[in-house]
Amino acid sequence: MGKSRSRFIDIWSYRKPERLLFFWSLLVIAVGYLLVIERKAGTAPFDWRVLMPLAVYLAAMVIVHVTLVLFKFRGDPILLGVVFFLAGFGMLAQFRMGTLDIIIADNLSSFALPAGLALMLMVILLFRKGRYRVLEALAVLCVFAAIVLLGAIFIWGERYRGALFLPGYINPADLIKIFLIIFLAGFLVRWRKEFEPAAAMLPRLSSTAVIFLLVFWGLPMLLLLLQRDLGMLVLLNAVLIVLLFMATGRIAYLVVGLLCAGALCMAVYALTSHGQARFLAWLYPFADSTGKSWQILQALSAMYSGGLWGVGLGAGSPQYIPIASSDFIYAVIGEELGFMGCGIVLIFYVVLFFRGYQIAAQIGKPFGRLLAAGLVTTLSFQTLLNIGGVTKALPLTGITLPFISHGGSSLLTTFLGVGLLLALSERDGQQSRIKKMAR
Repeated sequence: MGKSRSRFIDIWSYRKPERLLFFWSLLVIAVGYLLVIERKAGTAPFDWRVLMPLAVYLAAMVIVHVTLVLFKFRGDPILLGVVFFLAGFGMLAQFRMGTLDIIIADNLSSFALPAGLALMLMVILLFRKGRYRVLEALAVLCVFAAIVLLGAIFIWGERYRGALFLPGYINPADLIKIFLIIFLAGFLVRWRKEFEPAAAMLPRLSSTAVIFLLVFWGLPMLLLLLQRDLGMLVLLNAVLIVLLFMATGRIAYLVVGLLCAGALCMAVYALTSHGQARFLAWLYPFADSTGKSWQILQALSAMYSGGLWGVGLGAGSPQYIPIASSDFIYAVIGEELGFMGCGIVLIFYVVLFFRGYQIAAQIGKPFGRLLAAGLVTTLSFQTLLNIGGVTKALPLTGITLPFISHGGSSLLTTFLGVGLLLALSERDGQQSRIKKMAR
């Protein structure tokens, strides 16, 4: 009994940083929430139902933390606090945009945040203590699942705002990121020696491993190209380059990967009108200021008007920014919270990526290390592509901002990936480290 109590106290102490981050996140999000309510109130009577998302956020914090303590979870105590801040900030942003005014039964997107948090907790408990290794045997099955899913979207999908959606505006394409990361991690563990030639910088194109990769990686990439999902195409190939480098340690993969990426971009520009339109709108925004470049110019104008401190939460004019609640939510943050607000959000993203790569570096099993690295690389490049597109540092890709942009399938997939990452962060033999930290 005493030993069990001692372990509980050790876990409770170990997860203290998580509780502190939860507290400060709740305080910041609650203050912002009340400020938005005050600006929206006007003369209308107050409806207590508008507090429901905030209440769900608080309840999720308590449930997740208590569950992890009761299950004696020894994973990273910082990462989850950072995730909850970003998720809460996303909830606040969507509430300000009017997509979370009141939880309505037939509005499924209103349930994306609690469903995502529940999914994350379930994945943590399911794959912790090294149980993630079962995914290695499913690597080939995952690539087939990605191909089937992309094929279904291509055949039955309907185009809306440049993307393909299944009936009911469901877009499960984000799920292929998880499938293909599992495939890459499993494949590179199995064929790593084939990609580490002793006498050459790169393996021969005729080798079995290279042919296998070209076929099973090329098929989903071709389907993405046919669907004109250039953002996902760029994102996944960035993950491929990073994982090849991490699996082999050869810088040649980074150099050749960047050269191939440049050649691919030139080919997309030369062969597709969609790619040309995106590139020209980025390069010469004032040439078509009321057409293809309207989005980026409105976003830049909004962020410029925000200045250093912003015009105030709820006091901006996001209605003039196209797709403000999704692709361009960062422009709304820039207008209302200014450069400082954007900087705080970026700091939390950097901490998330740093902790994620730190987790990957500490995993002893090659499959777990590559899987964790792939998950973090996906989040980091997704953030880079979105913010780079909104600020005109990069061409627009249609990639959403993790945790903050509106979109149910994107949010659920992000929480799924973070749940896997947290499960990977729990390593065997960590008990002594916990006791040391508890003291």
